[in-house]
Parts: sequence; structure tokens; C-alpha cells
Amino acid sequence: MTATEASHPVAHESRSAARSARRLRAFFAERAPARIYAVYAVLWVLGLQGTLALLAPERDWRLGGSLMAEIATVYLALLFIRVVDEQKDLEYDRLHNPARPLQRGAIDVRELRIAMALIVVAELALTGWRSPLLAGWLLLDLGYICFLVRLERWSAMVRDRIFVNLLVSYPVQAMLSVHIWLSFREASGGGPGAHAVLGAVLCACVFMHFEFARKTGARVVPGATLYSNVVGLRGSAALTVGCALAGTAVALGVVRPWELRGMATLAGWLPLTALGFLWAGAEQFASLRTATWPSGPAMGYLAWLYLGVFVAALAVVRPGFGG
Repeated sequence: MTATEASHPVAHESRSAARSARRLRAFFAERAPARIYAVYAVLWVLGLQGTLALLAPERDWRLGGSLMAEIATVYLALLFIRVVDEQKDLEYDRLHNPARPLQRGAIDVRELRIAMALIVVAELALTGWRSPLLAGWLLLDLGYICFLVRLERWSAMVRDRIFVNLLVSYPVQAMLSVHIWLSFREASGGGPGAHAVLGAVLCACVFMHFEFARKTGARVVPGATLYSNVVGLRGSAALTVGCALAGTAVALGVVRPWELRGMATLAGWLPLTALGFLWAGAEQFASLRTATWPSGPAMGYLAWLYLGVFVAALAVVRPGFGG
């Protein structure tokens, strides 16, 4: 700190805060772009709540403040995950991704932890007014995310064995899906019970398709976290394709388009068209135009399937949907 800064500590702190804010804004723009993370949050919430509305059509499912708050809650949770992962993967990224913000000094750990604290405060504001259960469940999920950092440092098996890591890290996504279900129940005065597991299975299949796709490589890369390094190219590709097919089957089983009439029938079959993204990804990968399964079609499948379920839900339960 210079002599001038020491004589004006408030001004110095203000400049430091503004600098950190700019660095965090640049970090999120690079590592968690809104066009991906915000869209994912919107479609995940709408797709799963649409699934729940189809499973419990008697409930009053509405587009309102609670639904908007849940989208914001999930979006901030995704940002929290991104911030934690940036710190958790520090050693791996030093070897394999040295150009990332934390590794190249564009952001530091202190600033990332400030962002985590601010996100927690915002999350409590978004959930606390709806119900203590939503706030408590979210804090449990965020706490588990932080616990995973310690777990990977303690356990070489969790850190180095990709399928074990997936087993212990997927509950983060599952708990967010449960949060969306709890939000639906809070807003609608009830909702599907045991058979809501179909919604959880749908979200698991959709997420796993993207997870396996982005870590399926055409060749073995020593030290890289690829599922294909463990089960081979064919095995990893089979998991990628199988999850997409299973997700589509579950979506169609929930919507049951063959039982619909009129325009609702067209909307009901919309989730099936998400397989076009599966075909596109498989074709690009099989022709060796990409070293790994292309993430664009994998994300496209995820987004389009959720959108298809949401549109189908609107067509089927439209009388209960409104302002």
C-alpha cells in the first residue's frame, strides 16, 4: 500500500472492491457464461416442474414469483459449483488447463471465496421467504459441495478414480432436483410423491448424457479425466448414447403423447426430437472431426429435451398455468 493509499484507507478499499468486482465479473463471463448457465437453470427448472405438473395435473402450477425465484436459486447454485470446482481442480488444472483464470492469476482464491459468501447470502434471501425447508435443504447442498473439496484431498480413490468421483459428486445435482421438487410442492400446495422419482430419473439421465459425452475421447489421454480412459471408447460412447435414449424414453413415458389429442399430440412428441442432437453428436464424433464427443450437441440434447417436456406440460395442463 502506498503512502497515499494509507492516508485514504476508505478510498483504497473502494478501489480494491471495484477491482475484485471486475475480476469476478470477467471470471464468470469466462467460466460460467450466462448464455449457458442461465439457460440451463431456466430449462432445468421448467423441465422438471413440467414433469411434476404432468405427474400431478390436479395441482395449481403457475408461472409466478416462486418459479422465478427457484430459477434464480438454481442459477446461483450452479455458479457456486463453478467457483468451488475452480478451486478444487487447482492441481489438475495446473497440468492440463494452465490458461484458466485461477491458474494464470486473473482471479485469486480470496476473491472466489468472497463470491461464495455473497452467493450464500443471496440464496438465503431467495429461499428463506418461501420456506425454512427450502433454505435448509439448499444450505445442505452447498455444504456438501464444499465437503467434496475436502473429500477429494483426503481420498486418492475419490480424487483419481473417475467413476467413484462421479458417484460421490452426482448427489449435488440430485439434491438440486429435489430442491426444485420441494419448490413445486411449496408453490402448488402439494405434488407427486413416490412417482416423482420419474422426474429424478429423467434429470439423472439427461445430466449423465452430458457428463459422459464431454469426457469421452477418441483415444486414451494419460492423466486426463476421461471415462473412455477407464471403459474404453466403445464403453464410454455406449454410456453416452444409452443415457440419452433412456432420458427420452422416460420423458415420453411421463408425457404419454400417444394418449393425447389435437395440437397437444404434436407437443407431446417434441421430446423425441431431442434425439436429433444425439445423432449430430455421434456423427461428428464418429467421423473424427472432434477429439472428444462434441459438447454442443450434448448440451443441445439436454436443453431441447427439457424444453420439449415443458412445452408438452403446457399443452396438457394449460388450464392450470397462468399468471
